[in-house]
Amino acid sequence: MYFVKEFSDGSALLGVFDGLGGQAGGDKASESARDSMAEFDPRSQSLERHLVELMQIANRSILDMVDEVPDLSGMGTTMTIAYVGDGSVTWAHVGDSRLYLFREGKLQRITEDDTIPGLLLAEGEIDQEEARVHPLKNVLFDCLGRGDFEAHAGRFEIQEQDILLLSTDGLHDEVPEKEMISILLLNKDLKGMLEALVSAALDAGGRDNITVVGAEV
Repeated sequence: MYFVKEFSDGSALLGVFDGLGGQAGGDKASESARDSMAEFDPRSQSLERHLVELMQIANRSILDMVDEVPDLSGMGTTMTIAYVGDGSVTWAHVGDSRLYLFREGKLQRITEDDTIPGLLLAEGEIDQEEARVHPLKNVLFDCLGRGDFEAHAGRFEIQEQDILLLSTDGLHDEVPEKEMISILLLNKDLKGMLEALVSAALDAGGRDNITVVGAEV
């Protein structure tokens, strides 16, 4: 599931969400996370804190739904969101969806996966390809809807021709980052890049939710 909203000043709010806990519960959880984006205010003094507050709103909403319908117990969602404006990107994240920056032919992963291989990768114990095929890659230790969570947030500067990508694991579990770079270099327009990335995930046998959102500066 995804969210895209462009504001009158040319800034934009982007998000991707990947539900967990069965189709019904996962859909409800990701919808709740997406709906929380409606509360975003670009005039907030601290955008990082504001984005984390949106995640907290979504988390409470999911937990309230479980209280009302116990059969939904165990549902949750990843949430990766980014506000693009004033020459910078402010982001917040929990789970294993991702935010990437593609600049001058190089792909930089901004977020870290809340998984065992994500932790091992951050500590330098394994490399990116080993993390991609790790048997525990789909076991999350943090997400929305499972009680307290630890949000990650940050900000970085952007420049002309930068491309931002937000993706669920349906893409990056199937397509190695080296292949992603090749696809981004071969396609000249953003729409073609996104379509080619999704096609590559499907060709690799992807059956999970494949969601990719992009923005070009």
